[in-house]
Amino acid sequence: MPGGRDILIRRDRSSGASTLLSHGIEAARLFLAEAHRLSPDRFAAQLERFTLHLVTSQPSMAVFLTLLNAVWLACEKGARTPSAWRRVHAALVRYADGIDRGLLAVVRRAAALVKPRSLVLTYSSSTVVQLALWRAMAVGRSFEVVCSESRPVQEGVALARRLSDLGISVHLVVDAGLTEWVKEADLLLLGADAIMPAVLVNKVGTEPLLQAARHAGVPAYILADSSKWLPAPLARFWWVRDEDPTQVLRPIPPNVRVHNRYFGGSTLSLVTGVVWEGGVARPSEVTRHIARLPTSRLLLELLAKRYPLGHSA
Repeated sequence: MPGGRDILIRRDRSSGASTLLSHGIEAARLFLAEAHRLSPDRFAAQLERFTLHLVTSQPSMAVFLTLLNAVWLACEKGARTPSAWRRVHAALVRYADGIDRGLLAVVRRAAALVKPRSLVLTYSSSTVVQLALWRAMAVGRSFEVVCSESRPVQEGVALARRLSDLGISVHLVVDAGLTEWVKEADLLLLGADAIMPAVLVNKVGTEPLLQAARHAGVPAYILADSSKWLPAPLARFWWVRDEDPTQVLRPIPPNVRVHNRYFGGSTLSLVTGVVWEGGVARPSEVTRHIARLPTSRLLLELLAKRYPLGHSA
């Protein structure tokens, strides 16, 4: 991948999906800049190589699959034709522009959900959630935030520092104590790493928070534009990788097996709504939208060659 972006993306263990997507778009831009004068056959081969590198760099991030889907949809008339580079370049520009507009729309709508003197609970560290809270503060609303440390890499601690720097009052708790704050909260705002037809993917431990919010009658909203939505054919190639066990325990005793996974699936129907560029949608509406999303036949064929059993491979 051009410019060392592969290493940068692959090693990132703390950034949210929005930040990682910006790196992915830049990697795609650099790839196209270098591939501009390649022959059609050589361009197609390098595009396949770039695709597989990006997919495997962060397999739990739906945004890379949707980015590549947009690119390969532009190749449906053939990736080995003289016009392929131009069509892919145009598709990347449209995708990047849509991401910028979508992020702004989500932030604006999510900020409107934050009421004066409210207690907002969040989990892990979402760039979109942080921007929404910042916007709510910027328009004059006074509120407090509850977040947890987010073990093992403590991205929640980093979020607490950033919100504090913005002048927002923060309650930082241990992960196990976060559900105890749900009944005190007025609103639960969460990011997402992927949304599939019936499943929300976020930091492991999200499901108990959503269940607690449902039980307490606290509205729970997911901030996720359609770049994070995976139709079923693409969802086959999404998976959660095991992370470094020494982040949890070091040294590891001989009879202990450490399971360190950052992400987990939650029931989408538990959320009150999904805030996306098209508005605020109920889970059932999101499921219908996802079912109508186009998928690239060429991309699916390429991924199936590498992973014939899908994400279980």
